[in-house]
Amino acid sequence: MIRYAYNGRNKAGKVMRGVIEAENEAAARAQLRQDGLIVTSLRTARETRSLFQGRVRLKAKHLSLFCRQFAIMLSTGLSLVKALGLLENQAAEPGFASVLQTIRLDVASGSSFTRALEKHRAVFPNVFIHLVEAGEVSGTLPEVLDRLASYYEREDELRKKISEAMMYPAIISSVAVVMVLVLLFVVLPMLVRNFASFGVETPAITMAVLNARDWTVQHWYVVVGLIIALILLWRYWVSTPPGRRMRDRALLALPAVGELQKMVIFSRFCRTLALLLNSGIAMIPTLQVLERLMDNVVVKKAVQEASRGVERGEGISAPLSQHRVFPEMLVQMVSVGEETGNLETVLNQLADFYDREVNFKVASLTKLLEPVVMLVLAVVVAFILISVYLPMMQMVTAI
Repeated sequence: MIRYAYNGRNKAGKVMRGVIEAENEAAARAQLRQDGLIVTSLRTARETRSLFQGRVRLKAKHLSLFCRQFAIMLSTGLSLVKALGLLENQAAEPGFASVLQTIRLDVASGSSFTRALEKHRAVFPNVFIHLVEAGEVSGTLPEVLDRLASYYEREDELRKKISEAMMYPAIISSVAVVMVLVLLFVVLPMLVRNFASFGVETPAITMAVLNARDWTVQHWYVVVGLIIALILLWRYWVSTPPGRRMRDRALLALPAVGELQKMVIFSRFCRTLALLLNSGIAMIPTLQVLERLMDNVVVKKAVQEASRGVERGEGISAPLSQHRVFPEMLVQMVSVGEETGNLETVLNQLADFYDREVNFKVASLTKLLEPVVMLVLAVVVAFILISVYLPMMQMVTAI
């Protein structure tokens, strides 16, 4: 099937634009005439999928703003096509504007909104598409978009907290790297030349540092090649099921970082599960969507088995209890929610609890990283400084 963009007029004389799929141009014209349109222009539609889907990446804050604006427009009575047109004009990125244009044309030509979105899975997350489908079927699309806006706002807050925790160590490490480079390439060679003019013999540790630096500079391609080889080897290893499983288990087992990662996973798990269930999606499709959203294979396996448990009529809490990654408190609360019929409310409360735990863990991790980073940098800088001061001490002794 070929997609054609058309312009025409209906029987009332109103200008109509859209996209239609047909086997050829003659079939497209015949179909449009059958729909009561007088075609004024017909051309092959440009495929924006290959041009934009590969590079348009919407962050959580962009998705939250998009959903909020979309929900407000639809709640005021605007049609779906009109709202998409306004959002297209307001889009900051040309790539995203083109994606919205394609979606608008598809919807104007008679396609459902969900079907139009499915052509852009590289742009819109799975949870967004599935919830839009639920809202479109139930006629509650503005309410679903409003929930999605709140969901992505919390996702954005979570990302910002994690970024803030990593900012301080990154700044300190960058400054330390610059200091080490200045000592190695400026201070140390200058001192060695000055001491050599006084006949002071360069200590072995200083020569080792200089030789290591010179070898690295002369054979930089070996160092770069080794780094690239290690990165490729690591990426290949983690792409295999055993490698990824071992990596994810190791990340969860880390003393402070692992705890933080668990809190983030539990928060997203509870928030997304509550969002999907609140939007009217059945439990099994909800768990299937949730499984695709989980990056950690240990958690993904637990969600898979929970889905199988629901199919067997066991509920969701019993399969989750068989995996140590989920804490007992979470499993018990989910079990209570299942028994009382208030699972969505319990999940939202759990998500709020884990959001607060993330705040606490981020603060704790930041306090823990400060002395660790300072200690490592102190050892490195101290080693370089010893290389610098040893010649000075030898010169003073010689004098």
